[in-house]
Amino acid sequence: MGYTEEQIGKFEAEYTKVHQGLQELMLQTVLAGQESDHAGVKEHLLYGAARRLNILKRCLENIFNEFPLTAIKPLQRDVVYDMQINLHAYVMSLSGIFDNWAWSFVYRHDLLADVGGKHGVGLFREGTCKHLPKPLRDYLSSGIITDWHEKYLKSYRDALAHRIPLYIPPAEFTNEEGERYNDLESKKMELIRAKEWKKLDELYEEQESIGRPSFMFLHSFEGEPSKPVLFHPQVLCDGLAVVEFGALYMKHWNERA
Repeated sequence: MGYTEEQIGKFEAEYTKVHQGLQELMLQTVLAGQESDHAGVKEHLLYGAARRLNILKRCLENIFNEFPLTAIKPLQRDVVYDMQINLHAYVMSLSGIFDNWAWSFVYRHDLLADVGGKHGVGLFREGTCKHLPKPLRDYLSSGIITDWHEKYLKSYRDALAHRIPLYIPPAEFTNEEGERYNDLESKKMELIRAKEWKKLDELYEEQESIGRPSFMFLHSFEGEPSKPVLFHPQVLCDGLAVVEFGALYMKHWNERA
């Protein structure tokens, strides 16, 4: 099912807020990186965090431009793949930016030995977290962020990197539509074997006209059931977490516990 008019208005406002927030945070991060005298800090801020912020912002633009909130027809095959590419880049950069911030903090305060070496570096790892200033510790240890990291970000990132890539269904169907779609699907191999490329293209065109767009994405992780997640609101929620924590981080990263 699609979004309501009220949801569309809310998501559009949130998109503007997140998009602007990512841009402002990127500029602030570049400035901090350029001002640092430490090569490790400079690398993780300029070529890590700032680069990822640009990727997150561009992925958001692509997602909302190519898959509008008001879509009523199934997306074309290439657009579905483009959305999955952007989703994959978004989730990986989302996970990676927290590591860039962790490394920047550790280098800034010369804590590599204190956190237990490179395997102790991470904003969600106790070795690093205990050295963070209170505002950062409180944010990261809040129930909402802990659940978001453990139940969503880590699980979906691990599935993407090590198991099955995150997937956006090409469409949603009624029972009757689903039967017709599957019937066409079963005929594809026959046409491929017969090298009937024109008929195969016609079959794809008919398939793409059936049903309505799916606004969900899913993952498959060993030992866990596949969990459908609403696409647009989730990437907005993720972007908002980056903007909120990033602003807090840049305000307090020169401090330590």
